[in-house]
Amino acid sequence: MRPHRRKDIRKENRDLMLMSLPAMVWYILFCYLPLFGVAFAFKRFTPVPGKSLFVNLFANSKWVGLDNFSFLIRSSQMPQIIFNTLFYNLIFLVTGIVLPVFLAIVLTEIHGKHVSGMVQMVTVLPYFLSWVIVGYCLYGFLATNEGQVNHMLRFFGEGAVQWYQSPKYWRVILILTEIWKTTGYSMVIYMCAITAVDRSLYESATLDGAGFWDKVRYVTIPQLHPTISTIFILSVGSILASDFGLFYQVPLDSNSLQPVTQTLDVYVYKALMQQANFSYSAAASFLQSTVGCILLICANTVVKKIDKDSGL
Repeated sequence: MRPHRRKDIRKENRDLMLMSLPAMVWYILFCYLPLFGVAFAFKRFTPVPGKSLFVNLFANSKWVGLDNFSFLIRSSQMPQIIFNTLFYNLIFLVTGIVLPVFLAIVLTEIHGKHVSGMVQMVTVLPYFLSWVIVGYCLYGFLATNEGQVNHMLRFFGEGAVQWYQSPKYWRVILILTEIWKTTGYSMVIYMCAITAVDRSLYESATLDGAGFWDKVRYVTIPQLHPTISTIFILSVGSILASDFGLFYQVPLDSNSLQPVTQTLDVYVYKALMQQANFSYSAAASFLQSTVGCILLICANTVVKKIDKDSGL
């Protein structure tokens, strides 16, 4: 390699490293430095007033091994919490792929740009609303006395429903709210993947007499396999994680709804903020991350076995 070429490569690498420096600093500060907090999961944290966090954690707190994890497993609440987390995430896994792919395919076939742009704007906009806003907007519909839904029920001669004291309705409400908020953003990802498909494939399929659904089945879906596989793997890796805002802010932390809204993330938050139990919340979070990492690796391995070009 000629000297000037070697110098150009070094300069290019230096420029790229400088560009990536802010992201590297962010990850070091907020992702790697806090890793010492894993020790909370294996200690009985007993803070002493006037001492620093590190002294309290590593000098004043006793190592208890896996006792915190044992307590979590034996907790009477844990089976219901695990069921809620898995139940919602499995539904979100399916709907988070099927509905966005369907909408992306339909919108790419709409020839009117104004109609397509309007639909995209309406479906993507909810993604940028915070869960706090969504929670209070939903409260405006479901409030017992002044909610719009109860006004409609009274208009038709029905009695008002105390929505925030009735758990039986909230599985459906939470699922529909999640679909409404996230489907549009996921749809954009698939639309970008569809626009990258070679147009000559569709032209060849048309010359062979393929109809719309034939082209979807034999051209579009196969070309979307890498994108679908990537999102599937990442979703499986976070199967024990849940959107805290959806399950805490949207139901307004109603105690009556805990049987259907209590997930691992909500449990960790309440153990930390309401009970000041650092050890149990750290153990739950560590268990959540460990299982998620194992599932991600397993899902990636299975996907590579099926299609080696679709794994991470």
